[in-house]
This record gives sequence, C-alpha cells and structure tokens, in this order.
Amino acid sequence: MRRWAPSVLVLVTTVLFVAHPADGSPGPPSTISGPPATGDPTAERAEAEVAAIEAQIAGQQQTVVRFSEQFDQSTTRLAQVQAKLARIRTRVILDRGRYRTAHRQLQEDAVNAYVYDAPATSISSLFSSASDGSALHHEYQDAAIGNVDAAVDRVRSDEHQLATTEQGLQTEVKQAESATANVHHSELAAQTATAAAEATLAQVKGRLAQMIAQQAAVQAARQAAAAAAAADAAARRHAVEQAAQDAQVAQTVGAGSPAATAAIYSANQAAGVGGGAEVVGNGGPEDAQGAGSVALTAAERYLGVPYKYGGASPSGLDCSGLTMLAWHAAGVSLVHSAELQRGQSLPIALSQVQPGDLLFYDLGGDGIDHVVIYVGSGPYGANTIIQAAHTGTVVEFDPIWYFGLVGAGRP
Repeated sequence: MRRWAPSVLVLVTTVLFVAHPADGSPGPPSTISGPPATGDPTAERAEAEVAAIEAQIAGQQQTVVRFSEQFDQSTTRLAQVQAKLARIRTRVILDRGRYRTAHRQLQEDAVNAYVYDAPATSISSLFSSASDGSALHHEYQDAAIGNVDAAVDRVRSDEHQLATTEQGLQTEVKQAESATANVHHSELAAQTATAAAEATLAQVKGRLAQMIAQQAAVQAARQAAAAAAAADAAARRHAVEQAAQDAQVAQTVGAGSPAATAAIYSANQAAGVGGGAEVVGNGGPEDAQGAGSVALTAAERYLGVPYKYGGASPSGLDCSGLTMLAWHAAGVSLVHSAELQRGQSLPIALSQVQPGDLLFYDLGGDGIDHVVIYVGSGPYGANTIIQAAHTGTVVEFDPIWYFGLVGAGRP
C-alpha cells in the first residue's frame, strides 16, 4: 500500500461550479482551476501525492469491477452447469428404469421363445453362459408369449441411450468441477482487489477525500480540453480515458459532491457528448411506465446499500445484483452478470431508451463489466441513472456516464 506524506494535507485546490439548471441536469463548471502556481515545492509534492493516490484508487476500482464481473459470470455458469447436471442425473435414473423394464420384457419373451421353440437367434448370446439349463427352462415356463426380436431392439436402444446419458453425465461432472474452480479463483481475485481498494479508501477520508475529488475534477477538465484539442485519434483516446478515470475517482471519494458531478460532466464532454454524439433518451425528463416503473421503484428501495462484489441482497449489491433484483420485482428473471444480462435484453437504440432500461458498459476494454438503470427523471434530470458503482460507494443516483457505454437493453 502506497504511503503519502503528511504534507498532502496542506494542498489547496479551488474548484468553482455553477448551479444546476431548472430541469435538474448538471451544468458545466463555470471555472475549474488547479492549485495556485506558487512554485512552492511543498505544494507541488502534495499535489503529486494526491495524483498518485488518485491513480491508485482508479486502478484498484477497475480491477474490482473486472473481477466482480468475472465472479458473477463464473457463479452463474456454475449454477447453470449444476442445474444441467441435476437434469442429466434424472434422465439417467429414468433411462435405467426403462432399461430394466425392457430387459425384464426380453427375459419374458425369451422364455416363450424357448418354451415354444420360436426363433431366438438374436438372443442366443445373452444366455450362452447359463450353466443350469433345467432351471432356465423352468423360468421360461413361467413367462408369457412375446416378440423376442422387438424386445431385443428395445433393450439395445435403451442400453445405448443409457450409455449416452451416463457419458454426458461424466462430461458435465468435469465441467462442474472446472466451473467450481473458476468460481473459487475469481472470488479470491475479487476479494484481494476489494481488500486493497478498501484499505486505500479507509485512509482517504474527510478533507483529504475532498481534495482528491477536487483534484480529480480539475484533471478531468484538463483532459476534456486535451481531448478537444488532440491532433490524432490516439491522443484523443488517451485524454478520454484519463478524464473517465478522473471522474471515477471523484465519484468514488466524493459521490454526490459538486466535484464529482463536474468531473463526470468533463468526462462526458471528453467522450464527445454535447458535440454531436448520440445521447441517452429523448433529451428531456421522462416518467417511468409499466414494468420499467416497477423495476425503478424496486431499485430505489436499495438506495444507500453498500457496494459488495457478488452481492444481491439488502446487505450488499454489485451492479448486476441491483439490476437483477430490480427487474425480478417486475416479473423478469435476469442472471447475475452484466454481460449475460445484455444477452437477455432486447437491444434498444440510445435515443429510444426509456426509464427502467439498462445501460451496458465496457469500462476495462475486455467486455461488458458494468450495468446501470436509466432513471430519466431524478436529481440530474434526464441524465439520471441509479447504480451500484464501485467498492467504497453505495447504491445511488448519478449522472449518466458515457465513457465505455456500449449499448442499452430492455429486459
């Protein structure tokens, strides 16, 4: 864990903001300025320390989000494999029962073939090992007439089906063992990442948290300006990523603060929103209807619940745990994974998104790793979402993030 100098506490960062417009959506900061250019080495060192903490928090949060989604996916897949395993085991029991029934019928039909001298060449090998012919003859005399050839076919068919089912069972057992190992591995990774993030955040409190949030807002604004002035795509992409990282840190340590709101605004500007990029929704506040309204009402019951990787209860939630419980209240079953929930949802154009719809993100560049619920009318007007964001945060309303947004869906 990185240690920072006590001198960081003397850092002074000034960030001024305008009030929100009447519709409740966040407005741009009127002035965002960095630390005074005094040339004071102590202040410069303090700023560098805060920047280092900011980078550490951002890296840890991205790691937690990635491993949290991996844990959710591996847990979901394990449950699916276990359910399939149970179904196959039930089929094995049924197939064994059919096989025993068919075999008994074959014995009865074979008795008739023996007693009445019916052709039975197809079953001769089945009884070639019998040592007591008289006993076998008496057994045959107790049976009814049947069709030996048909009975043989049934036995062979049921025997083949039983063998196939048992082979499938063995394959699924191996897959279940692998899935269990994957769950254990991803859980350990998520636990380690979460512990590191929580240890850092435990030291970032009070005035220091405010300074870090303000510093992040300043840096996000600078990166937004850099993105606008970038001469090539690579430079612009780098600036956009840095602005999003700054906004993430500001939200983590100062959720709901003017600094966090300004940082998100700057990150969205860097991503191109407001400069011709497609925005979410119809551009104005919108009330929820139907199932979306039910899902939103359910989600709002969890406001203030702490983020917890793999969580899906009032004691702790992760992003897909919140969306799963919210839409369950509306009668829709979603699995506990952001990526898999996207596959379960009807794709919706961003301009057609309605309150209650899900927004999906690829924050780490490795696939879907975050999901939120669009609110459409809330503390940030039409730009409001509700989410379980990162370690150190709670379920809360936030402005929409555009960085990493890859699509929307309606469960």
